[in-house]
Amino acid sequence: MRKILTLILIIISLQIYSQERLFYHQFEPTASDFKVVKWNIKKDSLPPHYFTEKIDSDNRVTELKFYKDGKNNFDHLCYLITWIKFEYPNAETIIQLNLNDKGIPEANFECGLPSRTTYYLSKDQREIIKSEDEFKFNYTPYLKNNWTKKEIEKVINELKSEEETASIVNYYSKSFYKLNNIFPVDNEFDITIFYFSDLEKENVINGLK
Repeated sequence: MRKILTLILIIISLQIYSQERLFYHQFEPTASDFKVVKWNIKKDSLPPHYFTEKIDSDNRVTELKFYKDGKNNFDHLCYLITWIKFEYPNAETIIQLNLNDKGIPEANFECGLPSRTTYYLSKDQREIIKSEDEFKFNYTPYLKNNWTKKEIEKVINELKSEEETASIVNYYSKSFYKLNNIFPVDNEFDITIFYFSDLEKENVINGLK
C-alpha cells in the first residue's frame, strides 16, 4: 500500500513539473517600448498594464503576452509586439513567432517586423551564431490599398538583403526566466547601446554570467 501511494505521488509530481507555469509581470508603455517595472506580481490585483510569461519544464520562456485593461489587442506602435511565442526544436535553436491578435504568426513588413525569427546558438547556448527572419502575412489588405504583389515582394527582398545576425533574442529582455536564466547574445553585443529598464538590465546582466 505504501509503495502504491509513493508511486501515485511521484506520478502527480511529474505531471505538475511537466506542465507550463504562468507568471505575471507589470509593464509601462513608453514612447518606444514596453518597459518592465515589476516582476512577478499577484494575479488577484493586476494593474492596467501587465503581461504574462509562460515557461516550460526546462525553465524556458515559451510565451509573452501583453495586456491593457485585460485585453491583448490594444493600440501600440507597429514595431512593438503584444503576443510572442518561443519554440525550442533542439538545445541550440530558438524560434520566435510574432503573433497577431488571433494567435497567428504575422509580419508587419512596413515596420520591418518579421513573422518568425530563428536563432542558432552555440553549444553552451550563450552565443547567437546566426539568425534568420521570415516575413509571412496576408497580402490582401495591402493589395486593396493599391500595393501590387511585385511591390510587396520587392520590400521583403530588401529587408532580407539587409538582414544581419541578431545581437539578442528579441523580447528576451522582457522575460524573467529566458533560456533557463541564460541571455544569448552575438559576439559583438554591447549592452550600452540597448535601452533596458533598470529591472531588465539587472536581469540581462545575470543572464550573461
